[in-house]
Amino acid sequence: MWSFSSAVVLLLLVVVTGAEAKPSRVVSLNLCADQLVLALADRDRIAALSPLAADPALSAAAGAARGLPAVRPVLEEVLPLRPDLAVAGAWGGQRVASMLEARGVTVLRLGLAAGFDDIVAQARAVARALGEVDRGEALAQSIGARLAAAQREERGARALVWEARGFTSGEGTLTDAVLRAAGLRNAARFSGYGSIPLERLLSAPPDLLVVLFAANSPSLSEALLEHPALAGLPRLSLPAAWFACGGPDTVRAVEALSAR
Repeated sequence: MWSFSSAVVLLLLVVVTGAEAKPSRVVSLNLCADQLVLALADRDRIAALSPLAADPALSAAAGAARGLPAVRPVLEEVLPLRPDLAVAGAWGGQRVASMLEARGVTVLRLGLAAGFDDIVAQARAVARALGEVDRGEALAQSIGARLAAAQREERGARALVWEARGFTSGEGTLTDAVLRAAGLRNAARFSGYGSIPLERLLSAPPDLLVVLFAANSPSLSEALLEHPALAGLPRLSLPAAWFACGGPDTVRAVEALSAR
């Protein structure tokens, strides 16, 4: 027959075991995974992030990533970190992710977020893998509340999100979801990704030209965005990092567009 002290010992064992089950050496192998790991894990549990995590030109969480180790997605660099959780994205790192799994490391693979439902689902998935379900739910609720406050009804205005070399995102992409949430129609009337040259843009100009710039990293490829022929178009400049990945900062793009 168990005594009261035995029950207390068992309860303590359960609590300690549950605490130890939380990954303590988390490695992110992908830029988009970086941003969710940073939002949901304490810094002392992050063993390394991707090499792009602290690059303000691409990472919306560059400030939070500063000072944390970075690792390339190759086994020779990742394995010595002794990860107990690796978070991989849709692009790159798949080979090393499989190698880590073969060695008993837990790997969470994230798909490409094409909308806000995907962002929320991925936030919750990362939170579960980290053992931070409550923190993940709080983040999901915050994203939902901010999105609800920023969303606007369809305005009929056509917007084109234009990047370096004329690259743009059509229907079914994260960029398209951002425009629709802000009540705008995507002027890129094709599915997926492509490019719209200057001449084609000027032949059917959008009501709003949204140009994406790489913070602290101007390049010759962005010169097209400042072409004199575009001077008469209403335009809005936004950080490219807000569109690079589906994450907590994607809502900032909706908020900025809705305020126009």
